[in-house]
Amino acid sequence: MKDHFRLFARYNRWANDRLFDAVAALPEERFREDRGAFFGSLCGTLNHILVGDQLWMRRFEGAGPQPPSLDTILHPDLPGLRAAREAEDARILAFVEAQDEARFAGTLAYTNVRGERWEQPFSAVLGHLFNHQTHHRGQAHTLLSQFGHTPPELDLIYFMRE
Repeated sequence: MKDHFRLFARYNRWANDRLFDAVAALPEERFREDRGAFFGSLCGTLNHILVGDQLWMRRFEGAGPQPPSLDTILHPDLPGLRAAREAEDARILAFVEAQDEARFAGTLAYTNVRGERWEQPFSAVLGHLFNHQTHHRGQAHTLLSQFGHTPPELDLIYFMRE
């Protein structure tokens, strides 16, 4: 099972790099422009992905940043956000690499942002971290299209073919 999650950690890093390259090609004002997306703008959407990752990684590791809300703007500028994204992707990859196979068969007890306690299968919750990124990258992909830019291919199969 570790190989499965190692694949997703590497894929996430690849997809995030491609997405940030595409966003960097936009005029800066487009990055912050509210387009009515769930988190408003590309800035809001990409920050939300990072916030979610930080919250989950804190639950997994017991340490790290604790953003105050799901819509926190951690980095209002693209260079700062990209640097934080790259650091978080490296953290996720290192975390997956550090796990032994037994961990994937275990459970994770955690408290969500509403203060509710949960205990769920660790592998399912780790899978959620990757699925959450994919979901919101899809929203960012749509925003790029709305700006008239051809978004990059982000599907896992393209990563596997490279």
